[in-house]
Amino acid sequence: MLEIAAAIALMGVGAIVHAMTHPVEFDASFGTALPVLEGRRYLSEKDLPAARHVLKAAAMTYVAAALATLLNIARWFRFLI
Repeated sequence: MLEIAAAIALMGVGAIVHAMTHPVEFDASFGTALPVLEGRRYLSEKDLPAARHVLKAAAMTYVAAALATLLNIARWFRFLI
């Protein structure tokens, strides 16, 4: 039983890490990358909306990973109970 509790606790820590990493990734995408792309004219004006979309998708991968971890924990609870 202790092993099961430890496994679930470790999965919970993984979800917390993903949730804590999301603001960092969001800032890296929109606070750093997007201003560089706009300021140095790496992309044309018509390509900037697509770049914003891709950067938002990159930032949301951490949300998806945290939710997937929470679903995995729920699956294990359902399996064990």
